[in-house]
Amino acid sequence: MKIKNFLFKGAVLEKIKKKLKFTTIQFNNIPSGYVLVKILYSSICRSQIMEIDGLRNNKKYLPHLLGHEAVGEIIAKHKKVKNFKIGDKVILGWIKNNKKKYPRQKLFNSKSKKIINSGYVTTFSNYNLVCEDRIVKKPKLMKDNEASFYGCAVPTGAGMVINQLKPKKNEKILLIGLGAVGICALAALKCLNIQNVCILETNKNRINICKKLGYKQIFNPKKNNDLKNLNKLYPKGFDSCIECAGHKSSIELGFSLINEKGKIIFASHPANNIKIQIDPHDLIIGKKIIGSWGGKSLPKKDILKIFTLFKKNNISLLSFFKSRYDFSQINNAIQDFKRGKSIRPLIKMDH
Repeated sequence: MKIKNFLFKGAVLEKIKKKLKFTTIQFNNIPSGYVLVKILYSSICRSQIMEIDGLRNNKKYLPHLLGHEAVGEIIAKHKKVKNFKIGDKVILGWIKNNKKKYPRQKLFNSKSKKIINSGYVTTFSNYNLVCEDRIVKKPKLMKDNEASFYGCAVPTGAGMVINQLKPKKNEKILLIGLGAVGICALAALKCLNIQNVCILETNKNRINICKKLGYKQIFNPKKNNDLKNLNKLYPKGFDSCIECAGHKSSIELGFSLINEKGKIIFASHPANNIKIQIDPHDLIIGKKIIGSWGGKSLPKKDILKIFTLFKKNNISLLSFFKSRYDFSQINNAIQDFKRGKSIRPLIKMDH
């Protein structure tokens, strides 16, 4: 199916720390290895908030179309795309499915003709070109509005637990931060029947989710008495720490709270050029720091595996991530996210 000079609506970052601007975007053809997706839902990740605030050294990419977590339907494709067909519902995410090299698509403002920078997948638009290695067929039993979270939050959070940490039943685990990635990590621990888990969190709504999952050892890292009580309960430290807040202070705190043979794993990270400080002696005696690139997930394999595990254990992401917005409200959704009112805003696209 040949499509030329296609127009669609996107919310574009034109200036750092400013609202996204609705823009009519155009492309002239579908590049090799790409599909055209009608985006149904897109959710907002902390990475986009950091990009909007200029904390990812991204000013050079302006104007920039953002987003990397969505679900949609393929309405056209390049002839060389063989593993997907028109009509397939797909999950869009930033984690690659293969090591092939693909060309960049070319998007531009339909009026000014200025280039709009966009990666191999971007989702703050009602349609878009997406590289075939960034999509996975949506499982039939998965709801459309739940599927978007499987583009990033689920494979990253649950992937850290299932693919990398692989905890033992009696392991003492500390989880820092209950954003979407942290909640997905906690849900995976619940599915694996890991009981000895302590959580550091300050937000009451997120703490309630923690309690719904059956975890009640919750401490506020901003209260000195809470940290003192935590140290009394675990004087020898934790076997593992899953750090999901992505702040310099929380990474350093997590590292200080693991035992001499313990490990800390994290996927979220602070702003560019922020360095963490640790004692090298702690590494010498056996402490470990593990970085996690998307939970070491392979989406075409792990999304179905995690969805099946969650479904078997009655884990409903829609009961955790309740904020809903129309596409016209995307700037409101961003502000609610920044204020802690929304854990993972879900945007319903218009067409």
